[in-house]
Amino acid sequence: MELKEQEEATKAKMAKLEERAISREVQLCRVEGELVEKTELFKKAEAKLLEDAADAYGGGFEDALAQIACVHPKLDLTPFTVLKRVVDGQLVPIAIPS
Repeated sequence: MELKEQEEATKAKMAKLEERAISREVQLCRVEGELVEKTELFKKAEAKLLEDAADAYGGGFEDALAQIACVHPKLDLTPFTVLKRVVDGQLVPIAIPS
């Protein structure tokens, strides 16, 4: 192969490589955009799930207190909250993370 032919072949290869690089950059930008979008959707779904779980937990607790009040109407239920736990036979406030 002559030098001129090698130069033309090399230029053609370089052009193809540059075209592939540009195509990959476009694809990468698209995928990065999709990742940002999916991350936001995930964060929103996670927050909604946590909120729903907290609501269900609180609702279940309130239902249990209502059942106790139904069976024992004179019982003072004010010491009982979802923010307390039984530790060593005592009701103690739970530590709420900041």
